[in-house]
Amino acid sequence: MSDIQGALTVGVIVEYLHLWDLLNDLELQPEVEDSYVWPLHSGGQYSVKSVYEGFFVGSTHLGPWERIWKTWAPAKCRFFHWLVAHNRCWTADRLAKRRLPHPEKCPHCDQENESINHLLVGCVFARQFWFHVLAQIGL
Repeated sequence: MSDIQGALTVGVIVEYLHLWDLLNDLELQPEVEDSYVWPLHSGGQYSVKSVYEGFFVGSTHLGPWERIWKTWAPAKCRFFHWLVAHNRCWTADRLAKRRLPHPEKCPHCDQENESINHLLVGCVFARQFWFHVLAQIGL
């Protein structure tokens, strides 16, 4: 336990004691070569690909491109949705990054910097618009 560095919190001590219980009955055998089985690969071999895929274990793949391109919406609406999803709309924040002329604040509310997220959902005028649209369909 003297090799443990850093703060000895309750969590660290509990983890140490749990590890102690797991290794208590283990006996090393000098004549047997050590082997390691990588748990994230079916063959037990380490690979960068298996580590990358391990980041997504338990997550759900939704295929966002399908929600954009496989809808009934007109092509220009799908293209705009794709631009929004990839933050490719020429709003003031993108213009400022490229040192192009741009408005300092949102032209609708004059309260915050203009970005695509602000224009579509953050602006008071956008929220009012969405409230009226959703109220028309009972939401």
